[in-house]
Amino acid sequence: MLFFEKGAAIHAEEVQVLSGESILLRPPRESDVEAAYSWDRDPELAAWNGRSPIRVSLSAARRDYLARWEDRSVKTFIIEAEGGPIGMATLYDFRRGGCELGIKIGPDALRGRGYATEAVELLVEYVFDTLGLENIRGSTLSHNHRMQRVFEKNGFTQVGDGSLLSRYDNRRYTELFYERRRES
Repeated sequence: MLFFEKGAAIHAEEVQVLSGESILLRPPRESDVEAAYSWDRDPELAAWNGRSPIRVSLSAARRDYLARWEDRSVKTFIIEAEGGPIGMATLYDFRRGGCELGIKIGPDALRGRGYATEAVELLVEYVFDTLGLENIRGSTLSHNHRMQRVFEKNGFTQVGDGSLLSRYDNRRYTELFYERRRES
């Protein structure tokens, strides 16, 4: 795994690759746009996040992805396994001594195989040991039991819940908030 001095500036371009047993986390490349686009058009993935699948054209999405991937206030990683990109993980909202984590595994056949758990494990280590932050936060909707298990396997504690109005189906869902603090 590649590490930088503790507390160093937070920029995705500083990260080469975070290597795990079954996956790699690496910065996104332009060649990842079509995979990311297909994941964001997946109705099941969108529903887990309380939103609708994207409906913009691939060319419009390409501009948006490339701009977001250049945003120095966000760290985006492509999750790579089985010879190609299978998902995306993002660290964002860097405040209160920590950051927020978002993750998705794209292909349905690859969900539930431990890739998200391993990605979160790598990111927790990176956030604490490389970035020197004190906490990492995440959230998921109450019906996303897979993500709840991922958080629990990685030592996160549920710290609250709230109500979310879904842009996907205009229904209210319970959003569960999780946090993991650096061990002393």
